[in-house]
Amino acid sequence: MQERVKGILKRCLLFCLAGVFVLSFSAVAEVIKDQTNTGKFREKFSNYPQDPGFFPISVWVQSIENIPKYKAAGINTYFALWGGPKPGQIEELKKAGMYLISEMNEEALKHKDDKTIIAWMMMDEPDNFQFKKDLEVAGKTWKYGPETSRVAAKDLAEMYETIKKVDATRPIWVTFSCGVANTTYGGRGGGWKDSMYADYMKSCDMAGYDVYPTASANGKSGKILWWQAKGLDRMKGWVEAGKPLYNCIGTNFTGDGRAPMPEETKAEIWISIIHGTKSIAYFAHNIKPFMEDALARDPKQMANVTKINAEITALAPVINGPDFDGATVASSNELVPIDIMVKKYKEEIYIFSAAMKMGDPATGSFQVKGVNAAGKVEVIGENRTLDIDASGKFTDEFKKWDTHNYKVVRK
Repeated sequence: MQERVKGILKRCLLFCLAGVFVLSFSAVAEVIKDQTNTGKFREKFSNYPQDPGFFPISVWVQSIENIPKYKAAGINTYFALWGGPKPGQIEELKKAGMYLISEMNEEALKHKDDKTIIAWMMMDEPDNFQFKKDLEVAGKTWKYGPETSRVAAKDLAEMYETIKKVDATRPIWVTFSCGVANTTYGGRGGGWKDSMYADYMKSCDMAGYDVYPTASANGKSGKILWWQAKGLDRMKGWVEAGKPLYNCIGTNFTGDGRAPMPEETKAEIWISIIHGTKSIAYFAHNIKPFMEDALARDPKQMANVTKINAEITALAPVINGPDFDGATVASSNELVPIDIMVKKYKEEIYIFSAAMKMGDPATGSFQVKGVNAAGKVEVIGENRTLDIDASGKFTDEFKKWDTHNYKVVRK
């Protein structure tokens, strides 16, 4: 498994970090619409957590020994296990109150009735030009090699149906490459067309992807954190309406660039949530030098994600809820758009906001509907409030990659 992860990282270095592309924003502010119905998603899968406030926060392919560290950081799920699951590992996760997104192997199937396993991981980056030996999924083999190729969409569909026949009580997750966001990405091989993603994404119940903006040589400046938003927005055009999305956040991966600073990680996470992710998976590795648990060894980044994870968990019932057409925003700086997601929960209006490009400070001018008296807006997690006037207007300042989450306080 360690060699597999090193291979994944190497492909990122060779292909994903080489592409340069530009995201053009058409407006200085945008209200992002979330079409995902998490309630209907939960109803389809009896062994998936049924709590409306559950938001999967996972860590990718980590050793079982680090469960206490990740649990304390507010991570609630392991996304695959080193060479596993092996005997005893699922019991350890269960004892800690942690969930598992698992490969379907013999050991996992012994725990088919155990709600510790919440989803099946079918394939990592099937769109990537990386497969040169036979692939086995749920006891069935697909012939690949000796020449390297990507997984054919028809094969992915067969793999999906194979797993479904064994267990239809859990969703199947598939993680795609950074090519979801990077239109110049060469790692998918010759003959690739982005329209192929629509076929690929039929063969999963939850679709995700990975991209690590600051780890590219051209990303060291920190100017392209919006890659996270671009990938999620593109995926919305390929998946069936309502299918949940997720994405990966690289906390310590240096690649050909550098690891993100804690404030950049925060921006990537909230930008992702605003643009519709329904799960965050932390890629906690580094490759130069190889370090499986680089996140766990980084006190500043661990403290940062611990705080963010606590905020996400507290706000999960709001994030998972339906959109509310209750607010708009305008940015004072046309070079720094501000995107927002608006929710209504228990009659309270919540606004999640992010500066979408790096530049000079901008003032966000918010207009909240239905306000008929002056009051206060709570800036969640920042120990401050803002004044909102009787017409529903309030303003706030956005510095480099700032994100702010608000609750409109009713008298």
